[in-house]
Amino acid sequence: MAKCKCGGRPRIVSNVVQSIKCGGECRDFCSNPACGDADVLSIQAPLIFDEIGINLCANFPLGVDIATTYPTVTNASIKVLNATYTYGTDNVLIESITGRQNCYVVTLSNITLQFAVNLYDAACRLVATIYPTAVFLPSDTTAPTYDEDTNPTSVELELFAPYGFSYTAGGATPQPVINFVGFLDTNNFTRQGINLSAMAKILDFSTDDSEVTVGVTLVLQSLYFVGYKVNSAGKIEVPKGSIMSPDNTDCMRFVAGDLLDLEIKPLNLEEDIYYKKPCKKVSTCASGNCGTNAEDDTVVIPGLVTGTTEEEEPAQNPEPDPTPDQGV
Repeated sequence: MAKCKCGGRPRIVSNVVQSIKCGGECRDFCSNPACGDADVLSIQAPLIFDEIGINLCANFPLGVDIATTYPTVTNASIKVLNATYTYGTDNVLIESITGRQNCYVVTLSNITLQFAVNLYDAACRLVATIYPTAVFLPSDTTAPTYDEDTNPTSVELELFAPYGFSYTAGGATPQPVINFVGFLDTNNFTRQGINLSAMAKILDFSTDDSEVTVGVTLVLQSLYFVGYKVNSAGKIEVPKGSIMSPDNTDCMRFVAGDLLDLEIKPLNLEEDIYYKKPCKKVSTCASGNCGTNAEDDTVVIPGLVTGTTEEEEPAQNPEPDPTPDQGV
């Protein structure tokens, strides 16, 4: 970072801007950004530092009389939507390990999972979706879903989490929390810290008893947002549908042409030709044309005439492009 006095106030200039100004008179990216795709991108990505998973299994009722309410149903599929749990004894605990400050023991217990169960008929047509719940790792051994081998009262998982966990926002003493990643609009995202996710599979489905046997995978991950440089293979090309029309108008050619795309290039000073090579005049993308490039004059539509007209003739013996001047 560079620091200067501007009107009595210190101004801190980023390394990128300072490098551009100190690198000669080639290009000031603050007023004339480069277009195209960068070879290397600076990103901040959620990176998984450690993860561990366990499998559980339980049988529970669906809460609906399938044979009576949906008599045509023969098959089903399942997905975990949500998980609810509290913190403390006989629930979820996060504990540091003495002498091993980068690892934690996470105790999972008394977790209520909400499922979305799709019910299908023999032709695989969706008949209905129901949303049963069941307790996994029940703290009470008398719970209907408890099983010593397949769904015990709790499990302890040790996890490498070098940057720690997240905390609650309210209260005078924030408490550690584990974020559940599910499929509700309130939890379908990851957070920095320790995340819990779940996947489910139906192992047995009884329409007569209206019960399912479900296998569940619980996964704990320590995840943090970290800045990295990554190689770029270019931007995503979005597929485009066209509206066909016999009208050969500017609007029609635009509608049938390529999509507009933002073209200003992310700064990549280590590799940029304007920084390492002698200065040349910039003939494209120099005056605000970046950001709305689209090859909308190259599309060919059945019934439309494109290209040159009869009155237009291609230039004969075009002169070669002059050598660009040196300098800006």
